[in-house]
Amino acid sequence: MQLIKNEWIKIWSQKNAWAMLIILIGILGLVAGLNKYFDPDQSTAEKRIAANEETMKFYDEMLAMGDLAVEDKAYYEEQKLIAQYRIDNDLKSEDATTFNSHLDMSTMTITMMIGIFTVVIAAGIVSSEFGTGTIKMLLTRPVARWKILLSKLISSILYGFTLLIGGLAFAALLGFVLFGSESSPLLTVVNGAVVEQEVASTFLESLLYSCASILMTIFFAFMIGSIFGSSTLAVGLSLFILLMGTTVTMFIAKYEFAKYIWFANDLSQYAPGSSPIIPDLTINFSLIVNVVYAIIFLGITFVYFMKRDITA
Repeated sequence: MQLIKNEWIKIWSQKNAWAMLIILIGILGLVAGLNKYFDPDQSTAEKRIAANEETMKFYDEMLAMGDLAVEDKAYYEEQKLIAQYRIDNDLKSEDATTFNSHLDMSTMTITMMIGIFTVVIAAGIVSSEFGTGTIKMLLTRPVARWKILLSKLISSILYGFTLLIGGLAFAALLGFVLFGSESSPLLTVVNGAVVEQEVASTFLESLLYSCASILMTIFFAFMIGSIFGSSTLAVGLSLFILLMGTTVTMFIAKYEFAKYIWFANDLSQYAPGSSPIIPDLTINFSLIVNVVYAIIFLGITFVYFMKRDITA
């Protein structure tokens, strides 16, 4: 615990750790402000009906277009059913901002920013020690190398977890102040009938998948930073995968080997409302692939660090 505490103090002694926290809070405030500014007025039943009728009109126009794919036509029909359900049950239209829709948008922002910020910390927490030469002083202590490395990894993850909890709390507070406690149900069409899904369960499920995806990126950045001693290389490669992984997967999806690549099995694509880019993938298969890659990343990191010649 003392090693983790020391690493925790080191992280927060850096200006960039505080700067990233301030940036996250600022972006969340901006998102909340924009949501409030562009939120349509649906304070009365008449306005809610008019907004939903406008939505139905839009999908009618889309259906009137020729040569629609079967999937597109089915989607537009389902959206019309959902809009009619909103009218029948006096619900706000799909473009209205409520507490939970604001929190959903804020959560996407939080997970994206935390992915970037935590990668920066994980990539530099070992490489910076080699860059400054302090790693020699650190390893002269009567503590096993693997414990030192593990404390750095855990501290990096705790930093991301702290940003996550703090960001969610701040976003929830802003949502309550600006939009009240009213929530809109998550509507889907099952066998031709509109059903309401539990918002809390889908929110937590999406958050869990996103966190798992971020954790894998942290492992990768930690490995690159520890092996090459370059936080720049680690950050660059990790951010490329984090931000461009989906695009790369789309280009290679037609090849058989694609489904065995780590970022093609990004767990965030299994969140409610999403689907894998590669059709053959399943959640169980992707979990196995992620676990295997996690073992490889961490195995390489710890073995290399244990055997590395620090005096060189």
